Amino acid sequence: MRFTGVYTLPRLNLDAYLRDLHDVLSEAMARAAFAWLEATADKIPQWSGASAATFLHLAREVSYSLPISQAGIAPNRVSLGLRHGDGGVEVDRAQGRYFFSYSTTLEHLIYNEFNNANVKPDPTLFSRLINPGPYQFQQKGKVAFLRVASSVRLPNPFLYLKARKIKVG
Repeated sequence: MRFTGVYTLPRLNLDAYLRDLHDVLSEAMARAAFAWLEATADKIPQWSGASAATFLHLAREVSYSLPISQAGIAPNRVSLGLRHGDGGVEVDRAQGRYFFSYSTTLEHLIYNEFNNANVKPDPTLFSRLINPGPYQFQQKGKVAFLRVASSVRLPNPFLYLKARKIKVG
């Protein structure tokens, strides 16, 4: 007994899918970093520019315009903020990891993130703050990031399938 037939085999164009996936995720990371910076860096009060400058590494990497200013009598401490801040976007395509980071070691910014220095003064504080903390910028940034992340839609893998027919028999 002999059987004949035609089989349809799906074939995924994995290279095209991964290329488009990378484009979608890269664009999503840039939008997420923008939203995070708008919710965090733009809300930090500025006196000498040090606190805002800690965000500059990430802002520059995603081309986010972050204006930094000093109060009339304040010294320019942007370079101090740059030394105490770090951040950027990292992509590991092999592992499928896309993320951005921000960190700071600027003590008064860390203190004001969690405390109202006018009520519970930082030992290094030399004057009352016009805009005391707690800033809670990390929580505000998280909310902004999750809003963007929840809107990301990955490419439909079915659009990258091709059918191939095989005759048997």
